[in-house]
Amino acid sequence: MRRDFDLGPDDVRALDALGRPWESIRSGFGRYVLIHQHPVPPGYNHLAADVAIRLDVYPPGPLDMAYLHPPLARADGQSINNLSALEIDGKTFQQWSRHYAFRPSVDTLASHLRRFRSWLTHEFRKR
Repeated sequence: MRRDFDLGPDDVRALDALGRPWESIRSGFGRYVLIHQHPVPPGYNHLAADVAIRLDVYPPGPLDMAYLHPPLARADGQSINNLSALEIDGKTFQQWSRHYAFRPSVDTLASHLRRFRSWLTHEFRKR
């Protein structure tokens, strides 16, 4: 697993606690954490996906969005809003554009990953 840059000890512990292989990579002009085969809740076209989180200004700056490969679709055929494509590490990832008021010294990579998981489940409560 690549470690192109170092993370803080709390972030490393949070990633290790997921029980999934992960990497810190540089791709294009970005720095990403790449979590392999993160479970996806029922209702999507895949059971797991690689998840990338962009860390360009973190810490102390905000984390925002999540990127998935392969792209997810709802199994019921309904659309998912605010998606776009971005190439990361030579693959096309699906960007989930979701924003929140990031609080430096409070929000962390662990809290961002919790938010990401809530986006996946919340998608089915919207409609």
